[in-house]
Amino acid sequence: MVRFGLLLTLALAACSGAPVSLPPPHADIRPVVAKDSLQGRWAISAVNGRQGNGLWLDLGGEGSATVTRTEGAVFIGSPQPPTRAFLGCNDLHLTGWTRNGDKLTLGSDYSRMTERGCDPATIALETRARAILGKTMTMEFAPPSRLRLINENGTLDLVRQKS
Repeated sequence: MVRFGLLLTLALAACSGAPVSLPPPHADIRPVVAKDSLQGRWAISAVNGRQGNGLWLDLGGEGSATVTRTEGAVFIGSPQPPTRAFLGCNDLHLTGWTRNGDKLTLGSDYSRMTERGCDPATIALETRARAILGKTMTMEFAPPSRLRLINENGTLDLVRQKS
């Protein structure tokens, strides 16, 4: 009877359609703190528990974009190096990033994205990843090289790339 109850619970969870949150393979998960360096290239290993292949997030200079208005022109300045992402089909060019405790927000004002056409499965994965990156995320860190980003749109599991 216990097996049936467990099987029923797993079956109902699978049918719910809600994002699955899987723990990273390391048990020493902790919130990100100010001394943790986030800058650099992170491979996106999973989007909502589904394997991502070749996806990445490059956290450039920390900070928000600056907007300078002159007569007849608007100049957008982003922290350098730039913050970018490749989500399977298109490149996302963001205007920096900020953190507040264990919260990460990517600069989406004045951001831009390429518009390549790809197969439906790749576009669907890209759409899910972009939805997660588009809202403030809670960060969980598994030293030395794993980072999980979580919000109401789902989870991204990342692995730091070596320089």
